[in-house]
Amino acid sequence: MKEKILKHKNLALFLVLVLALAGTYIFEEKSNRTAEAEHAKKTQLLDTEKLGDIQGIQGIKLNFEKRGNLFFDKDTNLQLSEPRLDEFFQILAGLKVKTFLNQAEVAKVGMNFYIPDPSMKMTFRFEKGELTFTLGKKLDFDQSFYMEVTRDGVSQVVIVNDESPDPSVYQSDEEYKKSDVKYKRIQIVFLLTNKYFYDTRVFKEFKYTDERINFKTISIATFRNKKYAIDFEKSQTIPPPPKGIGYYEDNWVSFLEFLTKLEGKNLYYPADPKLLTEILSEFEVVDREGRKYTLDVYKKYGEESGYFLKTTLDNIVYQLKPADAQYFFVNVQDFWQKRIMPKEKEFNFKITFLDNQTETVKISDKELFKVMPTDSRFTEGTIRALEFKRLIEFFKTEGNHVTELTESPSEILKKNILRVQFDNRNLSVILDENGASIVDFDQKIMVHYYLGAKLPFSIKHEDYFIAAKK
Repeated sequence: MKEKILKHKNLALFLVLVLALAGTYIFEEKSNRTAEAEHAKKTQLLDTEKLGDIQGIQGIKLNFEKRGNLFFDKDTNLQLSEPRLDEFFQILAGLKVKTFLNQAEVAKVGMNFYIPDPSMKMTFRFEKGELTFTLGKKLDFDQSFYMEVTRDGVSQVVIVNDESPDPSVYQSDEEYKKSDVKYKRIQIVFLLTNKYFYDTRVFKEFKYTDERINFKTISIATFRNKKYAIDFEKSQTIPPPPKGIGYYEDNWVSFLEFLTKLEGKNLYYPADPKLLTEILSEFEVVDREGRKYTLDVYKKYGEESGYFLKTTLDNIVYQLKPADAQYFFVNVQDFWQKRIMPKEKEFNFKITFLDNQTETVKISDKELFKVMPTDSRFTEGTIRALEFKRLIEFFKTEGNHVTELTESPSEILKKNILRVQFDNRNLSVILDENGASIVDFDQKIMVHYYLGAKLPFSIKHEDYFIAAKK
C-alpha cells in the first residue's frame, strides 16, 4: 500500500516538475527557431524521468528529506505527515504550463517584471539532479501566473495555469477569470513551514488500526475522579458496574478509536518537561504488544494554558484540541450503561401513580409505538400512547451517574412520584435535588438524572388514560 502511495506521490510530483507532461502547450515563441529545436528545448527542460526518486525539498521555510519511504524534517528529524504531504503534492499537481516565454523578450523587459520576488523559490532534489521553481506575479487579465523553472543551471520563464477545482463561488465569468484565489493558495504553499507537515500522531511508530483492539489495559487517574482501570481483553472495568447495570458498548468503541487515532493540533520539540505544570490526567497504558507507557495531560506548558500531552514514547509535547482532551477525563461510569430499560420490543408495563391508581398495559415499541389495553375498561383509543412513549423514552435515556441504594424504603416512599414494573423489575421514580432518579429495589441501585425545571413525562393518571368505563 505504501509503495502505491509513494508511486502516486512521485507521479504527482513529476507532473508538477515537468509542468504538464500530459497537457497541451501554447508556445509564444517570436524567434525563427525550427519546430525540431523547440521540441528539443522542451524535452531538455522538462524531462525528469532520468532524475530518479525525489530525495528532498527545500523552500523558503521548508527543508525536509526522504529516508526510506518517509519524509523527515532535516533539522529536527521529526517525521512528516503523509496526508499533509499528499495534500501538498495534490495542489502542485494541478499546475500546468500554458505558455513558454521567449528568453530574449524576458531579458528585454527585465526579470523583475515577471519574478518580482526571487526568494519565492522551491527546490526539488532528486537522486541525479535538482529542479527549482520560482513563483512570479499573477497576470492581470486571467488566473495564470509567471514561474521560473531552473534545471542544471538553465532557466525558463513560463506562464502557469492552476487546473485544480476552484474553491470559490463567483457572480460572473469575468470575476472567475480574474480571480486570484488559486494564486494566493500557491503563494501559501511556497510559504509553508516544516512545522505544518509534522506528523502529530501520538502513536505514529505503532501500526494501530481501527479494526483491532489495540490496547490491553489502561489505568486512569484524573484530578476529579478516583483511579480506575479498563481491561479491553476482558471487556470490563475495575471496579465493575453494580449488579443490574451493563456496559455501554458505544463508549468503549469510541474511546478505543479516539486513542488509536490520537494526535495533537500542535507540538513542541524538543520538549522541556520542567515547563509542564498542573497535571490533570494520567494514563498508564499496556498495548496489545505488551508495550508499557504513560500519557500525562497538563494544564500549562510554560506561559501557555490549554491541554498539553507528554508521553514516555518520545520527547515531544502535544497540544490537544479541547474536544480531544475530554477523553482524558472520562469517568469509569462513562463505560457503564446507566439506564434501566425494557429489553424486548414488546412487554407488559405496570404503572402506579401518586394517587395509588395502578394500571397494566402492553407496549409495542417498534417502528410504530403502540399501547394496548389489558383491562376491558379501556380500549386502544382511550389510552394516550404519546404520554407512555415520553415515559419509556425517559427510561431509555442514559442517566448521569449510578449509586448504590443507601436510603430506606420509607425514605424512598416519601419521594416517590411513580412506580413501574417491566421485565420483572420493580422500579420507583423519585424526585431529588438535581432532578429525578430511578430506584431498583431488587438490585439496590439508583440511576440519577439531572433535569430542568420540568419533568419530561407526566405523573398524572388522566394524562395516560381517558376516563375508564364504569
